[in-house]
Amino acid sequence: MFTLASMYNMNYGLSVFAAIAVVCIITAILFKLVFEKLIEAPHLGQVLVTVALISVLQGLVRILWGSEIRFTPPLFGTGSITVGNVVVANQELVILIGVIVFTSVFSWIFLKTNAGKVMRAASESLRGASLIGINITHFHRNMWIIGAGIAALAGIFVGPLISVMPEMGSVILIKAFAAMTLGGFGSIPGAFVGGILMGVIENLTAFYISSALREISAFTVIIVILLVKPTGIMGVKLK
Repeated sequence: MFTLASMYNMNYGLSVFAAIAVVCIITAILFKLVFEKLIEAPHLGQVLVTVALISVLQGLVRILWGSEIRFTPPLFGTGSITVGNVVVANQELVILIGVIVFTSVFSWIFLKTNAGKVMRAASESLRGASLIGINITHFHRNMWIIGAGIAALAGIFVGPLISVMPEMGSVILIKAFAAMTLGGFGSIPGAFVGGILMGVIENLTAFYISSALREISAFTVIIVILLVKPTGIMGVKLK
């Protein structure tokens, strides 16, 4: 999106859709070449391959675009809304609204539709899902592509807030993992609640203790939750 909009002067709206499409295509190729062979592999193996792939892609980005930090203008203007003593930038407000909409839609799909039943069946038991006629390969491919498209949109939304650089995904990943740990794995509403609470914890830490400790607050939350309540706020106990 940065390349199309800033370097080739493409319309912002078109560049957003084009960027998401490119990411989905790349993900489909990577799934065919790498992840399709790991569908039934142990989770630890899948995680290690994914982490290795992150490093490879970040290196490729450095080769193509360099390591310098790039700055993109806010997608929704530089204005802000003031509520009492709280000032919220337009970009942050749109992100919050987008998160609420996506969380609501995916919670409904996951819990109330046949597609959601397929997702839950496949995540519970690959063998059981295949025995009732679910194409496991197609299911995983579609989930990877949908997840990549959402990740691309998230990157586009937060780019103006944290700047664009090869490691920007790693910064978000740690915060997302902390939010899931706090909210509870296996719970979509828990992820939403955990994300909101993580933002509050980070800002309170920076304001009342030290701004230098803000970046380690995510790690602190992960450690504390895993020691005190491993299931998180809204998660379920794993069998």
